[in-house]
Amino acid sequence: MYSFAKLTTLAVFAFSTLVSAVPVAESVAASQVRGVEKRAQTVEDILNSLNTQLQPFATQLNAFTADSATPDAVTPVVGNIQSTIQSTVDQLNALPAGSIQGGNFLGALTTVMGTALNPANNVANVAGDNKVVIIPVFSPLGVVLAALVSSVLGLVGGILGSLIFLLVSLLGDLTAIIINLHLTVLITLLGI
Repeated sequence: MYSFAKLTTLAVFAFSTLVSAVPVAESVAASQVRGVEKRAQTVEDILNSLNTQLQPFATQLNAFTADSATPDAVTPVVGNIQSTIQSTVDQLNALPAGSIQGGNFLGALTTVMGTALNPANNVANVAGDNKVVIIPVFSPLGVVLAALVSSVLGLVGGILGSLIFLLVSLLGDLTAIIINLHLTVLITLLGI
């Protein structure tokens, strides 16, 4: 009998082959550039770009120690993460429904969430006595990550319940971090 993890992995691979496709190249207006084709940016490309943009902020969060992890010090970094993710949410919301062109968009979404949540959890864990006042600082992170998840999954359409189940299974240990940081909006959206 297969374990839940094996079945989930099999389902992810099966699903990714169903939605996998090569993005269609769009011709750029001849008046702009002659003879050059531009590949449409996929949701996966947008999420990978977001992950790259979040790396410096993740490094800043990981640098906090028990002495330096105060709400006044952590809040600006969380604000930067929040605004960076919100910019991507705005970009994704401008895309038409059904814009998922294949690829591993759930994997890219999971990577982005890990980049934002793992350092946040590290700060909460090193904060020691400040943990009680540090955890509320991450609340906006839960709201903007929930908006990101909603935007990405909204671009797929009809099979939302199945995708949330797959996403939660891909998140793995991140679900414990989401609960540890009391990210209630994200907890409600994911049903964990």
